[in-house]
Amino acid sequence: MTKRDKAGHKSLADAVRELIGTEDNRRHVEKLFGPVETELTPTLALLLEAIGKARDDETP
Repeated sequence: MTKRDKAGHKSLADAVRELIGTEDNRRHVEKLFGPVETELTPTLALLLEAIGKARDDETP
């Protein structure tokens, strides 16, 4: 579920996730920012999982 601020805008993280959600957009983002690592280190994967869980737990 997308969280929105008081003005009704998506969070930056959600906007980026949506932007890179398709292959065409991913190629465009890679042209702008360079290649993206597809494999996460175990530490980063655990951290991202914990952040996602904490965000999910915040839902009222």
